[in-house]
Amino acid sequence: MMTMATQTNTYHKYINLPFTIAPLPNFSQQGNKVLHYYINDYPFYPMEEWFNDLGLTLFLKEVFYTPPFSKIPIHTDHASYTNHAKINMTWGPEEGVTQWWKSDKVVKKSIQGTGEYTSEAHHNLWAEEKDCELLYEANTNRPSLVNVGVLHGTNNPTSEGRWTLCFVPTKSGKFIHWDSALEIFRDYLDD
Repeated sequence: MMTMATQTNTYHKYINLPFTIAPLPNFSQQGNKVLHYYINDYPFYPMEEWFNDLGLTLFLKEVFYTPPFSKIPIHTDHASYTNHAKINMTWGPEEGVTQWWKSDKVVKKSIQGTGEYTSEAHHNLWAEEKDCELLYEANTNRPSLVNVGVLHGTNNPTSEGRWTLCFVPTKSGKFIHWDSALEIFRDYLDD
C-alpha cells in the first residue's frame, strides 16, 4: 500500500468480515476487456444478514474485472462527489490496486455501456490520469471498505486478471457517507 505522507486516509480501510466471501465460478476466466455488471439476483446471504444486523440494506451487488496490464478509468460512482462507501473483495495479483485521485479537470458524462465497460447506463464524473494527482492506493485482496464517492480507478500491471465483488450498503434508503461507515463498521475495521 502507498499513501502520500501529507494525506489523511479517507479512501480505504481493511474490514474483518464475520464470514468468508468466495469468488464466483467465472472468476477463474481471463479476458482482455474491462468488465462491469450487476449481480443483484445472485444471493449473498451472509452479507445481507450482517448488513441487516447493522441496520443496513444490501442495495447493490456488482462485479468488476480489470484485465492484465489494464486499468479501470478514473471515475466517481455518481455524477457528483458523494463521499460514500461500499465493501469490495478482490481476487487477483498483489500488485493490482485500487487508486484514489484528485483532479481539477473532471467531466460529468453519461455513458451507455457496450459490454466493454458496463451493460448499464452510468452517470459519473470522469478524469484523465494525466490530469490527476494520485492520493492513495491499496490492494483489496482482503475485504475492504472503500470510498467510491471520490475519484478512483484500478491498476493491474500484471499478466493475471483481477476480479472484484462490490457490495453497496444503504441506510434508510440512502448511501452511507464515509465518516458514517467508519462509525457503523468500527468494530470490524483494522487499524
